[in-house]
Amino acid sequence: MAEPTSIGKYRIERELGRGASGVVYLALDGFRGRRVAIKQLHAHLLADPVQAHRHRRQMRNEAALAARLRHPHIVRLLDADEEADPPYLVLEYVQGRPLSGFAAPDALLPVAQVLDIAFKCGHALEYAQRQGLVHRDIKPANILLTDDGEVKLVDFGAALAVRSEATQLAGLVGTPSYMSPEQVREEPLTHHSDMFSLAVVVYELLTGRRPFDGETDYATLYRISNDAPTPPSLLRASLPPALDQWLLRALAKPAHQRYATWGDWTDALTALNQSLPRQRSQDTETERFTRLRALPFFADFHDVALWELMRLGNWRRLPHGTVLMRENTPGDSFCVIIEGHVTVSRQGWNLSTLGPGVTLGEMTYLRPDNKLRTATAVAESEVLVLKVRNPALRGASEDLQSRFDKAFIKLLVGRLIATNEQLAEWDLVTVPSNDKG
Repeated sequence: MAEPTSIGKYRIERELGRGASGVVYLALDGFRGRRVAIKQLHAHLLADPVQAHRHRRQMRNEAALAARLRHPHIVRLLDADEEADPPYLVLEYVQGRPLSGFAAPDALLPVAQVLDIAFKCGHALEYAQRQGLVHRDIKPANILLTDDGEVKLVDFGAALAVRSEATQLAGLVGTPSYMSPEQVREEPLTHHSDMFSLAVVVYELLTGRRPFDGETDYATLYRISNDAPTPPSLLRASLPPALDQWLLRALAKPAHQRYATWGDWTDALTALNQSLPRQRSQDTETERFTRLRALPFFADFHDVALWELMRLGNWRRLPHGTVLMRENTPGDSFCVIIEGHVTVSRQGWNLSTLGPGVTLGEMTYLRPDNKLRTATAVAESEVLVLKVRNPALRGASEDLQSRFDKAFIKLLVGRLIATNEQLAEWDLVTVPSNDKG
C-alpha cells in the first residue's frame, strides 16, 4: 500500500516504523510548525467488525490514558481521531532510537548509562502509578533513547487504569518475554508488575540476553513463573555483585519480595550507582575486541558472539611465575591466553609451552562430572588471560556455547594429532636397528 501524503491536517514526510497493529509516520503539523509522530492503525485490522471494535477500543483507551500524562520521560499525546478510517494518534516526535537497538551483545550501552535509564524509567512509572496506571507492556521497543541521551516511555495502549470502572482490555496482555509472573497467571496487577518488566529490560541491556526466554512463548511463560534467572554478573563478569542483588530482587517471583515502592527502587539504584567503580573506556573495549578478533581460535566466532564473550569473561594481567592452574585440584573455569606464554607440566615434567590464542583448563567444561585439573599451568612471562567460568558459558547464548564446543573439539583434535606425531618420532628414534654389521 502506498504511503499516504497526509493524515488529517498533518503532512506525511516518511515512515518511522511499523508493527503488528499499525504504522508510525513522521509528519508536519503546519499550523504549529512542528514535527509530530502519527501512529495509524493498519486498515486491514478493521475488515472484521469484531476485531475493528477491539482495535478501536484499544486506541481509544491509549488516547484517554495518555492524555492524562505530563512527564518529561513519557511521550506526550498531542491529538487523536479514534473515529477516522483508520484511526490515529498524534504524538510528540522524539528523535532517537528504541532501546531494542541496544539489547544485543555487540551494541550494549555503558553500565552507568543503563542505570541512568532504569532510574528515569522508574520515576516515569512512579508518576504513571500516581495517575492510577499500570503500563503492562514495558519492553525495549517501548522505551526511546533520544539523541541527547534522554529517555521517553511510549505506548500506553495496553495500560490498565486500576481505579477505573470502564471496560478495559482483559486476558493475557503484554509481550511474553517481559511479562511478570502475575501477568502470566492473569492476576490483578499493581506497579510491581511494571517493576518486574523493567528489571527484565535492564537485565537485557546489561547482558544482551533476556533472563527467561524459552524456545516457544509457552516455554518462556513457564520459565517466568518457575525458573530463577542467571545472575547477570555470570554473563558479564565486570558487573559487581551489588548489581546482581539489586536486579534479582526486582525479578523476585512474589511481588511482595520486590521493592515496595518505586521510591525504594530509585533509592537502591542511587546507592548502587555511587558504589560502582569507574567504568572502562570504550577505547579499551574496542582494543580488547580487536585482540580477540585477531586470534585464530576465534576465527569462526562472529562479532556478536565475541562481544558477548568479552563481557562474559574476566580479563586478568598476571606476573611471571603466577600459577594459573594446579593439577589434582578442583576447577570450574578455563582461560584463553591473550598475551604471553604459559608452561604446562604434569608431575614435574614439562609438557609444552602455550602462547596467545590457546585455551587452558577447558576439560573441566567438557567433562563437568570431573572437575580435577590434570596439569599445572604457570606463567612463563607476564600474561594477559581471559578467564571464563564454566557456569557462565553454560548460561550464555546457545550460539556462543556451540562455537566454543566446535573450537574446543578442533583444538583437542589438533593436540591429538600433534601427540601422535611426537610418538611416531619417538618410535623412529627408539626402534632398535636390525643392522648387525
